[in-house]
Amino acid sequence: MFKEINCCRICNSSNLSEYLDLGKTPLANSLVRPENKDKKEIFFPLKVLFCNNCFLSQLSIVVDPEILFKDYVYRSSVSKTFQNHCNQMAKELKKRFEKENLLVLDIASNDGCLLQEFKKQGFKVIGVEPAVNISKIANENKIQTINAFWDLDTAKKVLEEFGKVNVITATNVLAHVDEVSSFVSAMHYVLDDNGLIVIEVPYAENLIEKNQFDTIYHEHLSYFIFRPLIELFERNNFKVIDVQKVDIHGGTLRVFAAKKTSSRKINENAIQQLLKEEKSKNLYKIETYFQLAKNTEKIKFDLVSLLKEIKEKNQKTAAYGASAKGSTLLNYCNIGTDFIDFIIDDTPEKQNLLTPGKHIPIFPRSFLEENKTDFLLLLSWNFAKEFISKTAEHRKKGGKYILPIPEVKVIESEEEIT
Repeated sequence: MFKEINCCRICNSSNLSEYLDLGKTPLANSLVRPENKDKKEIFFPLKVLFCNNCFLSQLSIVVDPEILFKDYVYRSSVSKTFQNHCNQMAKELKKRFEKENLLVLDIASNDGCLLQEFKKQGFKVIGVEPAVNISKIANENKIQTINAFWDLDTAKKVLEEFGKVNVITATNVLAHVDEVSSFVSAMHYVLDDNGLIVIEVPYAENLIEKNQFDTIYHEHLSYFIFRPLIELFERNNFKVIDVQKVDIHGGTLRVFAAKKTSSRKINENAIQQLLKEEKSKNLYKIETYFQLAKNTEKIKFDLVSLLKEIKEKNQKTAAYGASAKGSTLLNYCNIGTDFIDFIIDDTPEKQNLLTPGKHIPIFPRSFLEENKTDFLLLLSWNFAKEFISKTAEHRKKGGKYILPIPEVKVIESEEEIT
């Protein structure tokens, strides 16, 4: 069901150091049906390793992707914040091309949220999505989607049916991939000679600086800073031509790459500036990562202490967002129905199920309106402002919010979010 990792997936170095152990946890998106709550769940080790050669962080194991992704409960289009992000991305990429009617391929395209925005900008679109249930939704929404994992065989299928691709997007997917070199190589195979690759990955600078340990779960195999990404692309006949920091998902790195033979110009200023920042923040030294382990323990202590205090006052706590990061937080901190009465979530596929490991019931937002609670623990803290705006009644009744990351904090409004 899983394999252990003893070398870096980018540079193949065996000089790895473990810096964080979150114990054994269930798969973060393996939600439980109420009738199955007494069945034994499978727990996997959740440890992070640092490559002392290229500075990639990666999990110590890889769970079989067939188990992780064939039936998936995350839907991109549920979040208005992410929809806006996709809209802005499509508009920016349109500015980078002078030609019309170009073909965009989105890898791990989910329900087609990003491709819908490209379609509005006049691009032709094609998606590749491994989850059977999610790709079906995308096709029903008239976003042509191939139900497959991205590899050379899928690239050959795309080339045969659609020809060379002008833009390849891969947002929040590279971190999920074990064989990253073959993944990137398959992009090279199908990309037009002057085409563009745009990838987005959660930026590990934020993991370290903002204590985002809950973004660590078995789907996320790698935790990227910029430097190892440059090495990955260069090893596969690409050149990185630009880089941006974007706010989505608690801090994301957007990297632009083109074939080495492409005429596209390189934004050396942006690239060198970010590399300089990473070095100045000691992101190439293992000692920096050991500090995350200490901060993680403190968050656990502070959050459990706060929830105990709330319970001792006979007050109630619920949570918002049955997210993967929420699963990591709840299982690592050993927080279950003894502290959290229920979780609300806007994704229909998650409602009326139970969280992995801790079996906290998940309900639609309407359930909160009927069941007053004193505190809402924001498990999907990256969408905190959106969640607070959606729960106006909770605030009107005197309800407060708990932000667990980057430190445990009680707030009353979105204005208090920094």
